[in-house]
Amino acid sequence: MTLFIVVFGTIAGHLLGTGAFAAQSAWCRWTARCFDVGFDPNVYRALLGGASGARRASDFALEAWLLAMLLIGLATGALAQWMAQREAVTDKTDPIAFGWLNPVVQAVKRGDSFVVAYVLTKTGHDGFIVAYEGTVQQLALDEDQSIKLVVLNDVDRFLVKISETGVDRVDSSSSPITQLQVTAAEIANIALEVVQAPPGDVAAVAREVATERA
Repeated sequence: MTLFIVVFGTIAGHLLGTGAFAAQSAWCRWTARCFDVGFDPNVYRALLGGASGARRASDFALEAWLLAMLLIGLATGALAQWMAQREAVTDKTDPIAFGWLNPVVQAVKRGDSFVVAYVLTKTGHDGFIVAYEGTVQQLALDEDQSIKLVVLNDVDRFLVKISETGVDRVDSSSSPITQLQVTAAEIANIALEVVQAPPGDVAAVAREVATERA
């Protein structure tokens, strides 16, 4: 998927660039309002001309060609950012990008839900295993769509006791951890729970965000 996006973005950027130079050429022919800069401003023809053409170019021509490539890259990035925010695009790319995690992502995107993670670590002693519970701030997947790290806020630490009769949670008296990052090397298992916030809380957050932006 990443390779496809890179290739597609590269082709789209070059199409955007060649289209801009074609539009410039057409404008000059139709209006005669262009002036001669002493060199061909089309950087693509300069690239096709090879090193011999570059040796004959002036310093200003080289500067103009590099500036043209920079502007093409910036325009392509702006177009990609705009497209990435369109629902028509995200509805198709999100299931591919997030896979099994997509329902959780969509719930958070709606703005009325948050995710609580229960992380069982590989650290244990005498049958007790350290575990964490907290609100998910960030969650990253690797190439196999396995969780490679999770960042939690307002974290409670507790112990899990596994015995023949079942699994028991043993809460310990400790202050909540403000923020915690757990990587795949430390995670034995993880469970995610989507919690829908009360409508009153959602409205209060929306008002607070609107006030900050005003």
